[in-house]
Amino acid sequence: MSVGSPPPQAVFPPEFEQMWGSPLARRAVRRVRRMRRAVRRRPLLLDSVLALALLTAGLIAPGRTWYDKAAVQAPTALVVLTVLGQSVPLVWRRRAPLAVLAVVLAACVVQWACWGESQRSVVGLLVAIYSLARYERLNRLFWPAPFLLAGLSVSAYRVKPFEQQPLYSLFFLCATSVAAATLALVVRARQAQLGALADRAHRLEVEREQRVQLATLAERSRVSREMHDIIGHNLAVIIGLADGASYAAANDPARGTEVLPVIAGTARQALSELRRTLSALSASALQPPAADELAPQPGLADLAALLERIQAAGPRISHRTAGDLDTLPPGVQLTVYRIVQEALTNSLKHAGPATGVQVVLRVGDQQVDVRVQDTGGPDGTPVRPGGDQDGRGLVGIHERAALAGGTARTGPTRDGGWLVHAVLPLGPQPAAQAQPPPMPAPARKPKPAPESMPEPATEEDRP
Repeated sequence: MSVGSPPPQAVFPPEFEQMWGSPLARRAVRRVRRMRRAVRRRPLLLDSVLALALLTAGLIAPGRTWYDKAAVQAPTALVVLTVLGQSVPLVWRRRAPLAVLAVVLAACVVQWACWGESQRSVVGLLVAIYSLARYERLNRLFWPAPFLLAGLSVSAYRVKPFEQQPLYSLFFLCATSVAAATLALVVRARQAQLGALADRAHRLEVEREQRVQLATLAERSRVSREMHDIIGHNLAVIIGLADGASYAAANDPARGTEVLPVIAGTARQALSELRRTLSALSASALQPPAADELAPQPGLADLAALLERIQAAGPRISHRTAGDLDTLPPGVQLTVYRIVQEALTNSLKHAGPATGVQVVLRVGDQQVDVRVQDTGGPDGTPVRPGGDQDGRGLVGIHERAALAGGTARTGPTRDGGWLVHAVLPLGPQPAAQAQPPPMPAPARKPKPAPESMPEPATEEDRP
């Protein structure tokens, strides 16, 4: 055979291949597989058939052995009793293998000691040894060893073919018994290995399903957060504009008419963003989107339009920036935009249109500092005591900051306002530094009366 040539393949005679592919052979294979499945479902049936076969083999010619035809001079009742003891207990060999071995060994010893002959049912002793090593606990396998050695010694010194060379015969009998036990241990180890592989496959399947569920929950949380930011912000702006227009319509109808296009534009933008977000959940998301449906995620370039919409609803907004905002990655820009959007929405919703909001963005070499602080309601009192009942907006701020590898703090200030402070790192962060988002601060509480108001908080005293 030359180097690189394929290895020789086994060639079977055409008659064999034809016989193996015949309908009769395929039918036989199907029947064998069906029998194996039936045996696995009903092991007691297999043990009963085995016991019946050994009982029949021992009772076909009582008093005769498989190595000679000499008649055994023993009572027929005793022969039948020993044959029953060697075969019938095998029905329970899986449930009580130690007791079955004891009964079968006692029947064999009685047979060997009384008339020095062996019936065909003595094979049941090997079956009992196999069953002991296969189904009994491992710490009990060596308990019957002395009794088994004593019983085999009786066979070596009493049975006619073995008594001529008892030591060699005893060695042969012990080797046969050890071979039966070894076969059982091999089958047992293989079954344990298959069971371990099946358990591992089941655990991997469970873990895979859990990973799928976690991914689904994470995606649902992301979509829910996006929808909350889009709908909550735009509805708060629309409500503020509508309230302002209703109050202005009585004194200045022209002013109320000017607000209507802003409300319509805000509603259209909310509807467009909502459609783009929900398209990710629809079946049509599997198809390439149309050109008019493609739009980038908002960034810091859209921050001016966001502040303009909020300011149109009434709040006075001052905006300061430090550093180069254009160098920020798109993901960080989106996070900063959403945090500022949610903070402004909360200020408009809870502090009212008469509040003043200060937005400060500082971009450093290692991190981005976002600070949004309002002054509370008119005359230093909140328009609406309390805040969101579920705190979903604050939770979203903390989650977005944590997903970006940073931290966020929210809470009331000592001068009656509300502070949102987030710090986002720049550059990749190791997974070990990612911490779970902290619990959001409590909702806005009613501010005390002006006469009992404490001194204004310094920069360090603010939460």
